[in-house]
Amino acid sequence: MPALSGTTCGGDTTAAGYCGGNLDAPGPAYVMHSFFSDNRTFTNIQLTGGAGYDAIMLLSPVSAGCGTNAPCIATGDAASPISSTDVPNGDDFLIITAATFDIPGQCGTFTIAADGVFPVELTDFTVT
Repeated sequence: MPALSGTTCGGDTTAAGYCGGNLDAPGPAYVMHSFFSDNRTFTNIQLTGGAGYDAIMLLSPVSAGCGTNAPCIATGDAASPISSTDVPNGDDFLIITAATFDIPGQCGTFTIAADGVFPVELTDFTVT
């Protein structure tokens, strides 16, 4: 998979928290709609954050919505990629945002990449 780069600045700010309310949402989020299937061959989804904030990634089922009450299937950051074995097949949101210990409103650039085929359709969207 080619790397995908973006920014969380100007992203979704509707969530007060993630992972069933267990993680604060200090900054805006970049949200991708992803569908994972059996034909994927990647072993990890790796995140690299830009300067000025600590980027994290969260995987949450679309069926649970995107925000405070949605559970997290998997989480990761630059030091801890999301393993393919932690990702069940299905329709999910892949959310990139600031870590809980970052200051409110913190945002920045990021890059995600997988070390194999990542057969998903990624859609950038804004919740209004």
